[in-house]
Amino acid sequence: MERVILFAKTPRLHEVKTRLAPRLTPELALALYEAMLADQTLFLKALSNDGRSCEVCLDTQQGDGDLGERMHRALLRAFAEGAQRAAILGADAPTLPPALVEDAFALLSRGADAVIVPAHDGGYVLVGASHPVPSLFGGVPWGTGSVADTTRRLARESGLVLAETAAWFDVDVPSDLPRLARDLAADPLRAPATASVLARLGLYAPRNPVV
Repeated sequence: MERVILFAKTPRLHEVKTRLAPRLTPELALALYEAMLADQTLFLKALSNDGRSCEVCLDTQQGDGDLGERMHRALLRAFAEGAQRAAILGADAPTLPPALVEDAFALLSRGADAVIVPAHDGGYVLVGASHPVPSLFGGVPWGTGSVADTTRRLARESGLVLAETAAWFDVDVPSDLPRLARDLAADPLRAPATASVLARLGLYAPRNPVV
């Protein structure tokens, strides 16, 4: 049994996608985040099958502690509930290809202790494991460009096999918006709510408009 857990913030004004300022006002940043969260929730449904369960875990459900503590706790719960492999992804990568998620689980099934989908900004957009790996979540400088490198170092120091898929990108700062627009212009159905928001904002012209 596998499990995919979507980690996300509860959409609140002035609390989500704040680094998109000044390109987006707080209201527009909230609208974009709500759209990305809606698309990633639909993405979960597409990933579900008889051997894989999926769930949304909002910050209000994650408990106390920093991001690493909360992710470690979520993975522990998944394993305690019978998952053999579990992965956490976020709402910030609304165009993440399903093939990369499948690649991550394939690497775990072939013997990796943990896996990441690296992000182009130095973080990662997915982290998964085949058993509890607490050493990968302590002392990580969350929110910086050295998250992935720190995770690699912690894996080496702990003797863990950390596998990686091809890299992808997440949406954190204004310079990420052009890449998002290009991806959605090519395939708006991957993230239709996000595509609709970007179109309304005039950030891109879809080849096949989403209505």
